[in-house]
Amino acid sequence: MPAKKEETLFARWSPIRMFDELREEMEVLWRWPFARPLPRAAGAWLPSTDVFRDDGHLVVKADLPGMKKADIDIAIEDGDLVLRGERKEEAKVEKEDFYRAERAYGSFYRRMALPENVHAENIKAAFDNGVLTVTVPLPKEETKTEHIAIA
Repeated sequence: MPAKKEETLFARWSPIRMFDELREEMEVLWRWPFARPLPRAAGAWLPSTDVFRDDGHLVVKADLPGMKKADIDIAIEDGDLVLRGERKEEAKVEKEDFYRAERAYGSFYRRMALPENVHAENIKAAFDNGVLTVTVPLPKEETKTEHIAIA
């Protein structure tokens, strides 16, 4: 009876089989970026954005390559800056047996909280070479000094 247990154990665990499984997993790993697109919601994408302070302004830069100014909507909603739009898909490119599509198409929606007391009428936006730049003047920070007597 003990010999059967050893045979069963050896049948379940085999260093050769482990290397075969590792090789198969590595093949899947190396094929993965090229075999399947990255998971994302159908028809949705997010443009890359940078948000930073510059000389009393909050600056938002969004990469929107291939888009037209008319396809982009900028709004202030409930004190937030909202960017939305849609990038239309171009004709698919097929050549021989090779096909690859990595660029994202569809609608996007980005919402960013703005500091309190921002005056929406002073916000400026520019769109140049596929980069949207929104400049938000920041309200002046009130500095309150308090006199404290030290005994």
